[in-house]
Amino acid sequence: MSMAVRPILPSPGALVTGGRFNLGTYKEPFREVNPLDAAIGSRPRCWKNLRLKEWQHFALVSKDYYLSLALFNAKTIALAQVCVYERRYGRIKFYERKTVPWKIKLPAVLWHDEAYYHGQGFSIDIRNCLAEGRHEISFVLTAQHDLPALRGRFTLFENPSACEPIVVCLPLEPQRAMYSHKYVCPIEGEMTLGSERISFLPAASYGLIDIHKGYYPFVMKWHWATGGGYNGEGRLCGFNLTDNQVQDQEAYNENCLWIDGRLFLLPPVKFNFTRKDVLKPWRITDADGLVDLTFKPEVVRTVDINALIIRSRYRGPFGSFSGRLQASDGTELNLDRYFGMCEDFYLRT
Repeated sequence: MSMAVRPILPSPGALVTGGRFNLGTYKEPFREVNPLDAAIGSRPRCWKNLRLKEWQHFALVSKDYYLSLALFNAKTIALAQVCVYERRYGRIKFYERKTVPWKIKLPAVLWHDEAYYHGQGFSIDIRNCLAEGRHEISFVLTAQHDLPALRGRFTLFENPSACEPIVVCLPLEPQRAMYSHKYVCPIEGEMTLGSERISFLPAASYGLIDIHKGYYPFVMKWHWATGGGYNGEGRLCGFNLTDNQVQDQEAYNENCLWIDGRLFLLPPVKFNFTRKDVLKPWRITDADGLVDLTFKPEVVRTVDINALIIRSRYRGPFGSFSGRLQASDGTELNLDRYFGMCEDFYLRT
């Protein structure tokens, strides 16, 4: 087995220095996330802003619920989304607002900054407070059509002195790159769905932090898998696996697992699934036998957009993962029906 090990580098502080992206894998958050400072030919700053895709996504997961919140800004289209998967009943409730890009606020840093969308009957507020070791999320959605009212308030715990997120800057094309900050973390909070109040208890729930900015090609595409749970010793474990447009994925990728807050890197992976029927089992493997997962979907969320220059095809099944993950240092995680989701994503914009 080749088992090439990519280094975890000390954080340079800023995403871009002297006009160049600081490519690599880090476990300390950047103090300055400044992709607009990158020198991309002679492109002006306004052009770079129009091509920069950015989002904040948080998943809040318990035994019976997968609650996903996202603020996504592609500059040609902007979306505020909340999705609730009621696992006990096999039901998805999907709330979405399409809006103009300037209506969505996304942060430049995570230490003290906020993200939000405020619309009539639909609001999401995110306070990124890494300096205080947490992210705070609140949302209020009024009843609409066949969807009940939904509100909630959550805290996700990410203490930089005690945890190891995966922070990456990865090459997409010459002079263009993507930034991602991900972490599987403890959470607490509650939501009210219709008249039902649902608590997410710290010992039985987890959160996924997914923060991203990137200069993608005109066509964006990826496969993604994430999941989490508590092992037999009561330690929170989770993983992130992606096959995307990053160049030289042996040297640059964002594949990893976490055990009790500690980060372990994983190799490049491939997804094998039936695109015409994503409810059939998926396989996620690598070339050296370190990653061997089977994902069994339970239900799928589908989004299709076809509007002038914008075309999107999204398939997001929820379900469970079983199998094995092994880091290059031999650390191993055996998964038995860990709850999570996969994505098959395509966007032309």
